[in-house]
Amino acid sequence: MDPDELPPPEDLWWSWACVAALSRLAPGGEPGRPDGPGTEVGQVVRVVHDLDLPALVLRLERGDGSWLRMQPTRGGRWVLWGRSGQAPTAPPDARRDAPDWTLSEATEEGRPTFVCWYAHEEWDTSTSVEDPGAVPLLRSLLGTDPRLREAARTGRVDAAGLLQHAGPGAVRSRTVEALDLLADAGTPPPLLPRGPVRERLRDQLHRQMRETAESERMLMQQPPAVVRWAQVHGPTSPYEYAVMARRDRLVPAPTNTRLPAAAERTLVTLLHVLHHDEASARSGAWLFARVSSDGVVVGFDRAFDSYPPWWRVLHPEQGPALDDLAWEMGQRHPAHRPAWASLLPARLLARPPRGPRAGAGPRPTS
Repeated sequence: MDPDELPPPEDLWWSWACVAALSRLAPGGEPGRPDGPGTEVGQVVRVVHDLDLPALVLRLERGDGSWLRMQPTRGGRWVLWGRSGQAPTAPPDARRDAPDWTLSEATEEGRPTFVCWYAHEEWDTSTSVEDPGAVPLLRSLLGTDPRLREAARTGRVDAAGLLQHAGPGAVRSRTVEALDLLADAGTPPPLLPRGPVRERLRDQLHRQMRETAESERMLMQQPPAVVRWAQVHGPTSPYEYAVMARRDRLVPAPTNTRLPAAAERTLVTLLHVLHHDEASARSGAWLFARVSSDGVVVGFDRAFDSYPPWWRVLHPEQGPALDDLAWEMGQRHPAHRPAWASLLPARLLARPPRGPRAGAGPRPTS
């Protein structure tokens, strides 16, 4: 599916909504049943259109195994996904390379050969395999009279106008149902909960990170700057202070020892400097770091490749996020990516390795 083959999302949405509404007026069956309104029975395939609420998803099912879904989201974004009956039986899943914001409970169903998303006034796509029936499937929804489509978009469709486009044989008793579908199509997009696909991927990746061994990077076990900080600012009682890197920001661990404000401020500044200085254009920067002491000897731990046991969380969301991990792995040379990096979205891993890290110097924590 080429982005240039996709029409403006609102045109597609309202054209499809009109097709679905007109199909409600087609003869045959009981409302809401697969052989009822919303179904077109022909010589070859049966076609079913529907609109799911409250998720606000337009659905197309064809008897040849083709299916298509479309969903608006907040912020003027749109998601379109599906597969045609001409696709391979078990194609690779196109959702793997789609942005996280496109995935929700609605996208859990089926295994699409294409996922298209509209953001920043342009379409982009993820296609897992050649699917020759994808474009014809889409074009079947674009034949609506532009006058009806515009009337539906602006909420000006009435029963007489809809029946005029339905043609002879329309089932007039279902006119209200068809008009309700068009009214529902104009519902503001809901706030979409993130689906279990993302959660399962995150949990799987965290498990693999916990089991990963660190690669040797020939760094000083106790950087002099850490020792100096401990001598000047460190408490005389045992303490532990860990941070997690989110790109070029450092997030304190929820289980850190409470330090005096001045001591914490100088330690965070020092960790920002080390995060920058210990990074390599080939092997990347550390993901976690910890300064700890038994009250006498100070230690410094880093994790470039793993999810260390000393980063303790109350909820998985307090661990490393998929997008942040993908960003860091995308900066590394492929030879220095741990095995779990293969689970991350490929669109972010395609970036070439960077030179010296941008944004040197301390950054605010959050």
